[in-house]
Amino acid sequence: MSADITNEACAWAPASVGNIGVGFDLLGHSLDGAGDRARVRRIDEPVVRIDGIDGCVTDLPREAAANTAGQALIALREA
Repeated sequence: MSADITNEACAWAPASVGNIGVGFDLLGHSLDGAGDRARVRRIDEPVVRIDGIDGCVTDLPREAAANTAGQALIALREA
């Protein structure tokens, strides 16, 4: 499938380790190589739909309102 640059975007964020000690809740360490990639595509319906989840952890909710990435997209649509 070729990407349509007007209707599709892909983003990657490195994994991190937070809460490294008492009083350091705002600090974290990025991990080399590990991370999350999200590919989103605009559709003609006013909904957020998660078509698939793959990688190391695949038992995440596919219902958008129960998924943190889905919740972010829902908030973006509403804004």
